Amino acid sequence: MDVHGEVTVLIALDESPVSRRAAREAARLFGAARTRFLVVNVARTPASWIPVGGFGLVSVPPPGWEEKMLLPDEDELARQAEEVGVTDPEILSEVGDPVDAICTAAEEHDADVIVVGSHHKSFLARIVSPSVSAGVARGTDRPVLIVSDRTVGGQTGQQ
Repeated sequence: MDVHGEVTVLIALDESPVSRRAAREAARLFGAARTRFLVVNVARTPASWIPVGGFGLVSVPPPGWEEKMLLPDEDELARQAEEVGVTDPEILSEVGDPVDAICTAAEEHDADVIVVGSHHKSFLARIVSPSVSAGVARGTDRPVLIVSDRTVGGQTGQQ
């Protein structure tokens, strides 16, 4: 919280329904306060898995990936954020590892809280694609609000 009582809330928003649910919860919880909303979207570097020495795999970006990378449209992100109640968001578009980008953005913008959605993945799915929400919670000393894609009774939340 800054000296004027303003709370800075960093929301990770992507194309998933759970990230929109997380943004909606952030607006509900923090919208009544003097809040500065930051919305971060991270485009991952495309990669191919290549066997190394018969003992494992390494991820390598394909040639020319920079030209193929399309950052999300900031106007579209702002529209999506406002659609779920996040008013007047500042948009941050990043490329790279989502955990690193979210934690770095939180530090650079002195976020008071980070809001991320959590997909409940199987054990194998977490091996292939590790949990961003868990990585963010481990990668920062700032409070992290993790919004689940599940609700009480096993029903998926409103999307």
